[in-house]
Parts: sequence; C-alpha cells; structure tokens
Amino acid sequence: MKEAPKKFRKRDVLTYSLIIVAVLAVVILAAKAVEHFGKRRAGDLDRNDMETGVTTVLDPISQSTDALGTDSAPVVTIQSTAPATTAIDVTTSNALETALEDETKPASNSSDADTTKAQNLSNNSTASSVQTAAADADTPEKIDLSSDTGKPEEAVSEDELEDWGPEGTYNNNIKNILLLGIDKPELGEQKFYRTAGQSDVMMVLSMNMKTKEYFIVTINRDLAVPVENYSAIGESYGFVTEQICLAYAYGDGTRISGNNAMKSVHFLLGDDVPFLGYIAAPFSIVSIMADAVDGVPVVIEDDFTGVDDTFKIGQTVVLRGKHAETFCRARYYMKTSYNNENRMTRQIAFCTSFINKAKSTLTAKQAVQMYDDLMDMMVTDMGKKDITKWILNAYDYTFKGFYRIDGEYGELQHNANSMIVDKEAVKALVNELYFY
Repeated sequence: MKEAPKKFRKRDVLTYSLIIVAVLAVVILAAKAVEHFGKRRAGDLDRNDMETGVTTVLDPISQSTDALGTDSAPVVTIQSTAPATTAIDVTTSNALETALEDETKPASNSSDADTTKAQNLSNNSTASSVQTAAADADTPEKIDLSSDTGKPEEAVSEDELEDWGPEGTYNNNIKNILLLGIDKPELGEQKFYRTAGQSDVMMVLSMNMKTKEYFIVTINRDLAVPVENYSAIGESYGFVTEQICLAYAYGDGTRISGNNAMKSVHFLLGDDVPFLGYIAAPFSIVSIMADAVDGVPVVIEDDFTGVDDTFKIGQTVVLRGKHAETFCRARYYMKTSYNNENRMTRQIAFCTSFINKAKSTLTAKQAVQMYDDLMDMMVTDMGKKDITKWILNAYDYTFKGFYRIDGEYGELQHNANSMIVDKEAVKALVNELYFY
C-alpha cells in the first residue's frame, strides 16, 4: 500500500528558507572577498578602503656642514650665566597646547596661512593634546602619502646610486644605532604602507668601543637622497631622490620603515658604515624624558612669541612636559619662519643638556628603568639586552658632541623643498669620523 505524500508544514518552509538565505549570503561574501583580493593584487584599492595617510609640509633653510674637532665642546653649549632661570609650570600656557596642535595642521597658501595662524594663536582656549596629532605640518608645500597613485615617473638609475657614499677602511671599533623621531603620536605596524609617519629627527649614535667615546651625527630631514618608494600594498617603485625623512614614512611602521630609513642614511655615510639597528620613537617622548630628570635647562635663542610666550630670548628655562616638546618640535609658527636649521640646533641643545642632566641626576640603573618604562612607545629591531648595554656604556664613555649633515636648498622634489647634498663635504666628515 502506497504511503501518502508528506505535506510541508509551516516550520519546514521556514527552515528551508533560512537555509537558502544563508547559502546566498555566503556566496555574496565570497564574491566580495574575491573582488577585494583582486583589487589588492592590482594595486587599485579604493581610497575609502585605505586609512588616512600622513600629510606633511616642509620648510626651506640654508646651512653648510658643521663638524666638531675631536677635543671640541658639543655644537651647542648650555650657558649657565643667563639673566634668569625659570622652571616652567606645564599647566600655565594654554597657547602652548594650541600651538602644538596647530603645528600638525597643513596651511593652504601664504595669505590663507597667515590668516589661519592669527586665528589659531589668538585662541586662548585649551586645545586638544598634541597626542592626537598625526603629522608635522610646517609649510604650504604638502606631500600626500595616503594615495597609491604617486608612482614616480623616473627612478634613480643604478649608475646614480653607485655615485653615493664615501669609501674607505672602516674603523670596526665604532658601532652605530640609528635614532628616529617620528611625527606620529603612536608607532607600530600600519595596515598600509606610506602611513608610518616621517622622521623629523634623524640621528646616528656612534660608540667607539676602543677609545670609550661616543658622538652623535644629526641629519637634516630635508636632505634629498635616494629613497626607496613603496606603494600602499608594499610594492617597491625603486629609488627616488627626495627628502630623507620620507624613507620611514613609505614603510610599514616597523622593520620595513626602519630598514628603509637605514638604506637612505647609507647613501650619506656609505655602505661600509654598519648599523646594529634602529630605534624609532614619537615626538611626545621628549616631554617624558624631560620630566624623568626633573627638567632640562636650555637657553632660549629663538623668538617663540605666540607659540610659547613663557620663552623669552636670552633667558635660561628648565623645560618640562609639553614645553620640552615645543622647544624641540616647533617650526611652523616660529618668528624665524619655516626654519629647520634652528630647530635642529634646539634639538641638539636639548639632547646635550639632557645627557648632562641624566648623568648627574640618574644612576645607570635608573636610566635603564626609564628606557623600560618608555619601550612600549618605541619601535626597534634591537633586543632589550643590547640597548641596556648601550645605556650603561653611555655612563662610562666620554661624549664627544654632535656633528651635523646639512645642505643647500635647491629645486622642489615632488612638491617639497629639498636640500642638495654637498657630497664632498659629507665624505670629508664621514672619513674623519668613521674611517682610518
């Protein structure tokens, strides 16, 4: 006897409907994933798919290379006989936070920039912390690193690359670390390349293990050297002659950025000058360092009117908190115009005074602990044990001082003011410091 056909109940219809909807959803998601992967392979990600990139503006200056003699004092000597010494209270200057925040905003053109500047500096309300800033904006010439359409038209040829850097017999007693100050509040691996932040501070810390001396070579961020240019998804476009500060920005925010910066520095110092590694830190670390030693004394030599009115020319001040960051970072709103030369001088002054203050107020063990407290803010390819050894050496070794590598401003490179390197002057300095 035949069984009667089964009738679908309402709950069966609902169950099968849900199964069909689920299958359709999986198919649609799979199609989207394939489409997105295809875009990544083609290097054609939609701008809405990308994180906001770093927008930076750059400044014109002019300076020749300045080298210290072996027995000379540091480039900047902190005077102790200034008219007055002031310990600045971090909470007293509302204009300071406003200026630090506005330091990261790009200006459009000179007339509009002047108007914006006047409005910003007249605003006495409490501004957001500089920690929210993502880039250093100092002049109207902007570079947009968020776009993946900036593939250079002409890469540097192999012959041109070989023309860079001195050659000689390297002094193997000298070990080197690249120190980078990045114009980004938080460092770490980025979702896309070209958003890592630019290195506004580039210093090579060199220790002679035989003579027990160390010195620091500071490099102007605007020097035009070969920089390996990457797309947002990590495709190399080859080397392009442009500002050296972009080398870190083009990478991934970790090893690719650090190695890319070291590659560009090698064009100045030569391939024979080795690096043990790099340490990158955000600019805000300056404030923490100053507070760790209960303030860093410096002499004010630039006009900070409207940026930090607590700074008076000729006065010795003890930098704490955000005042320390302003002193080392400010450029766009300075009365001395868009001048990276003066900013480098201030950075050298701060570092020199900090080294002296740290050695007189902190034990070596406390200095190591300070690094431990700050290491989460940094990005490095070096181990903690190696860095600890360098800190301990700094307490035992003699500091010879700072040396500078600058140049002369030439034509715009990719809409940015770039400095032409005096290769012969740089070779002479490098031979003096690193070669027999």
